[in-house]
Amino acid sequence: MSLLTIIQNVCAEVSLDPPTAVMSSADPQVAQLRILSQRAGRDLMREHDWSALVVIRDFTATGVIPEPSEPPADWDRYLDNSKIWNTSRLWQLNGPVEPQSWERLTILNSNPVPQIWRMLGGRLAFYPNDAGETLRYEYVSSAWVAVNGGTTYADTWANDTDTARFPEELLELSTIWRWKRAKGLDYGEEMANFERAKESAIGSDRAAAPMDISLPNRGQVPENYWPGTIVVPGP
Repeated sequence: MSLLTIIQNVCAEVSLDPPTAVMSSADPQVAQLRILSQRAGRDLMREHDWSALVVIRDFTATGVIPEPSEPPADWDRYLDNSKIWNTSRLWQLNGPVEPQSWERLTILNSNPVPQIWRMLGGRLAFYPNDAGETLRYEYVSSAWVAVNGGTTYADTWANDTDTARFPEELLELSTIWRWKRAKGLDYGEEMANFERAKESAIGSDRAAAPMDISLPNRGQVPENYWPGTIVVPGP
């Protein structure tokens, strides 16, 4: 599927003539559907940490507070319960800390172990920042569009052949109820259909079950567990 096929399918659903092009179309109906599908995609990107949009970010500390290039331009948010790691020191940073704790530790020129971090001026700040160390975190990218269906990503439609990086059925269903709302029509059933499909897609995209990595192994067997059988000899 692509932007063109998404709009064509939506048009067929709402009894409009399907277009042969979207980005170059002068039809105000097609332009409206394109804008509505753009809003639908942006909202879907923010409603769930889609696995296709998750990026593992490794970077080398510059020693500057805050880091001038972190997070990157396509950063939208950190994952739920995500952590920032110093892979050079093999520890997890503490944070995000509140401004009062940040000011106290930096003004007193302390040396917190592990380091602390917060967002400052839209950039990632951590203290102490020792140049040359490697840090890692995961984030959700705002680039939900695959340009021409390839491996270059963007956050807006640009071509008829662009595709979405999450289930495109959701874009169709969301665009349909948004179009009906814009026209002053009843859209309750269409919105309910979209919500059910969205919850199903989110459920499929999630891990099967959380794993507690504080336990000794993936089977969650305690350290004093012995799998053998105790045989008591008879008299």
